[in-house]
Amino acid sequence: MNIIQRPSTKEFSATMKDYTIDSDAVITFSVKYNNKTILDEEYVPDADFKIHVRKLGKFCQQALWGEWCTGSSLLQSSAAGTFEFYINNSLDTSSYVLFCRMQTNKPAASAAWLSEINRKITRLDSKEYASTIITPGQAIQVTVKKTDGTTTPAKTLYTHTGTLCVVTVDASPSRIATLFLIPQDAIRSYVLSVAGQNFEFLIDSTRYTEVWQFRYKNVYDMPEVLSAVGGLNVKGNNEGETAAMFEVERKFALKVTDEYTANSGVIFLQSDYKLWHNLFNAQEVQIYIAGTWYSIIITKQTYEREFRRSTLKAVEFSFKMANPEQNNLIEL
Repeated sequence: MNIIQRPSTKEFSATMKDYTIDSDAVITFSVKYNNKTILDEEYVPDADFKIHVRKLGKFCQQALWGEWCTGSSLLQSSAAGTFEFYINNSLDTSSYVLFCRMQTNKPAASAAWLSEINRKITRLDSKEYASTIITPGQAIQVTVKKTDGTTTPAKTLYTHTGTLCVVTVDASPSRIATLFLIPQDAIRSYVLSVAGQNFEFLIDSTRYTEVWQFRYKNVYDMPEVLSAVGGLNVKGNNEGETAAMFEVERKFALKVTDEYTANSGVIFLQSDYKLWHNLFNAQEVQIYIAGTWYSIIITKQTYEREFRRSTLKAVEFSFKMANPEQNNLIEL
């Protein structure tokens, strides 16, 4: 038996290497996660004496998921984990697998920030989250470039004391301002750094009439936030049944099915389109209303991107509340 290809020590689930084994005999193949056997099968060689264990990453992905961050930081212990692969009941290799819903060009071996971009626009008082792979003893440092042109010395936003893990931190402008004891409107941009890799937030200080915040779980199942500043409108609707009671028509089992349409407003960076594409295709999306996040379902999207850098078109999408009883909560 000869193993031609096996997973690397660190992999994203969507791009994880398959097993390819050269063998002239039946083998047993098993996978263990958290000391539990989650797969135990026999494989028979094909006509070329090859055994292929395909879609192994997708299989491992079923045991992984990300969570919303509700505090200043959150250890995403369920978003990645070490899987052990056994051949004929002997350990062949182990791989640290990270959740990834779609294929990515990001190399898992050197990955830090779990986002499709490393530079984004944020706005005053907006919520922001940043997620990274972090090892024991590493720290997330932050530096601020102020509106007067000066740059502050770095300060520590988070220090990791546990094992290799994914962590999500609150990177909102309000938290950064509190850390540096300066007002939010004194910040032009700020950079988060870990393991030599940066994530930059550029503040759009324009005062908008409406700013609607949406958070979603990106392709790595990590929370990210986008703000729509182009307005929000609603088209009222309801569903129900009618029946006669005492010879009078009445409605029963009424369900409000209002549909909301949001416009992104101005788009500053080509990379913003990646974030909007992530949001439109996310399984979990929420809207921020009066200090609380409420789940929504995106029903339509108008997403047109010009790859020429001189053209930046706004995007638009429609959504409904996941819980119809929450349709009376959205207001300015």
